[in-house]
Amino acid sequence: MEDNRIKFKLGATLDVLGTTRNKIAVESKTRPATILDLASGDTRTIKLDTLANILDALNELAKEKGIERTIGIDDIIEYIPAAER
Repeated sequence: MEDNRIKFKLGATLDVLGTTRNKIAVESKTRPATILDLASGDTRTIKLDTLANILDALNELAKEKGIERTIGIDDIIEYIPAAER
């Protein structure tokens, strides 16, 4: 059952960074299946330390690519307010 309150944006963020789910899985020491689920919007839960590890890996990669902005939680997960659903 899809929850229309939450939109997962990891896949789009990976595209912007020009990287793969597998590279982020390796760099963040996260199970590839977890990254796949987040990228496809097919997850129900995520541990905060896993989220932090993914963000650390994304920001390190962004830095290596010369991207000066910080990748944040809103680049992975977006809350859709009731008025916009």
